[in-house]
This record gives sequence, structure tokens and C-alpha cells, in this order.
Amino acid sequence: MSAPMLQAATSVVLLVLIGLCCVWADDEFEGGSRTLILEHSFDLGLNPTFTKKGTVILKSVKGNKAFFSPTAPLTSSELDKLKELARNNDIYRVRLQTGSGSSGEEYVTSYAPACGILASNLSDHIWIHFDQSGEVMGISVETSLSLCNNINSFSLQEWNTSVEVSHTVLGPTPDTQSYIEKLKREEQERAKGQHEDKRSFLAKYWMYIVPIVLVMMLSGGGEQQGQGGGGGGGGGS
Repeated sequence: MSAPMLQAATSVVLLVLIGLCCVWADDEFEGGSRTLILEHSFDLGLNPTFTKKGTVILKSVKGNKAFFSPTAPLTSSELDKLKELARNNDIYRVRLQTGSGSSGEEYVTSYAPACGILASNLSDHIWIHFDQSGEVMGISVETSLSLCNNINSFSLQEWNTSVEVSHTVLGPTPDTQSYIEKLKREEQERAKGQHEDKRSFLAKYWMYIVPIVLVMMLSGGGEQQGQGGGGGGGGGS
């Protein structure tokens, strides 16, 4: 292989490798890998106690690459509490630690009907919503079913939780520069109108009107004198 061909082949290989690295970096680690703690609660009332449900490992927001690792199966006590929530038509709560606060203890929360959790055989789907900068905006939990029967006979204790991410997309921005320029033009036009000559028609064009009036008066007077002289001559003959 000649030197030019070898150089060209080397360049192609380098470009391919760079492209693969860029795609991998953008798809897998834009913003870096993150670990988020997911918690849940089986308590009634306004001040529930949360315990760790599992860990969300986020690899890519744009590529929707997030994985859930459960901490442990439901305990018998937790299962009894979940059944009690379902019997009372109450809710099963989840929350996600965002870590955006100074203390790292800020959360976003959501809930689903406890009956839906049992009816779906402990299968729930977690949505994590991110803003444009990669910060957690909110969380939502979904189940495939909402009504349940035979609550007392339910015995499953293994979670089947899936996680999916979504991120906001910026819409078209308003053309503020054109709007500002339009306002400036309108202001200049108004200012120009205020400085226009507001005098009356006679005040502005008297220098043209006066000569015309004088000419008309003089020409009218001459005609009258001519008519008077003709009348006197007729009387003398």
C-alpha cells in the first residue's frame, strides 16, 4: 500500500473511532451517570413514614436509559399495610430524592391507588421527568390495573418495577428583537407626528393667498371702471 493510500485509510479509521466515541459519550453519559434513591410508604395520614424501595441508576436522559434495582422484597408487615391501604381505598406513595438542595434531602412525590398495585401483582411503572438542564422536575407512578379483588388472599412479595425517563424540549422562542424594533419605530413615528406643523391652512399659506386676492381685487376694480366710463359717453351723444 502506498503512503497516500495508507494515510487516507488511517484518517478514515480515526474519523470512525472519533464518531463512535462521540455517540457513546453523548448517548450514555451526557450529564454523567447518576444514582437516585426511590422510597415508598404504606402509612395512612398526612405525615407518612418512607422507607427505601430501591435505587434508580440513570445512564442517559436523552437515550432513556434508566435502571431500577429493588432493595428487598416486601416484608410480611409491609404487605399487610398495603392490603390495609387497598381495603380503605387509600393510596400507595412514592418519592424520589433529587439531591438538588443544599442538604441533599429534597424530594418529588407521587402516588397510585393501593388497589392498583395489588391488582397489577406489584408491577408499577415509574416516570422520572427532567428539565432541559438535567434536573429532576417530578415523578409519577402508573399501574396497569386499578381495581382489585381477593385482597386477603394476595401473597406476592417481589416487586416488578420499571423506570422510564422523559425530558422537556424547548419550544420556539419569541422574536423579542423584532418586537422591540417595532416599538421603537412606532415611538419615533409618534414623536415625529408631535413635531409636525399644526398651524391652520391660512396661517401656513397666506403668502400665496394674499397675492391672488390682490390680483383678483385689482382686476375686478379695473373692470368696474371700464364699465362706468362707457356709460357716461353714451349719455353725451
